[in-house]
Amino acid sequence: MDTTGFFDYPTEPKAPAEHGLPGFLSGRGDEDWATLLDHTETRLFVPGEVVLRAGERDRALYVLVMGWVRAPSGVVHPITTLGEGAFLDGAPRSVSVEAMSEGEMLRLGYDGFEALAARNPALGRDILLDVGRILSARLHALGDETPGWTG
Repeated sequence: MDTTGFFDYPTEPKAPAEHGLPGFLSGRGDEDWATLLDHTETRLFVPGEVVLRAGERDRALYVLVMGWVRAPSGVVHPITTLGEGAFLDGAPRSVSVEAMSEGEMLRLGYDGFEALAARNPALGRDILLDVGRILSARLHALGDETPGWTG
């Protein structure tokens, strides 16, 4: 399976990579994407639906693959991750995210991640590094507005 165009949707405008960085798991091949997909569940959403709810305990990472959602910080375009904080620390979600269009997300629960990482440690490491890179890019964008941030 050729995944080079996996997230190319001709009807949607191209959004630049978040903060100029390559996308989530860019450069990974078919086998790695198949492994990831084997450990996720697909969630479809419609406009106005709350796709992540503040206060909810859901230790999962979401990959937005199609559609647009709105977080308090602004509009989020594919391909990126959502819910990184709750995935990493298991704390309740801090914000709600609402769908602006029809779309699709992949949900990687923490148990699924642990199974994936046991099966393919390099892929598990790269998922964690990409989540860290995405969070770091978001913190860099806030700069000195984030208490304790030293870059």
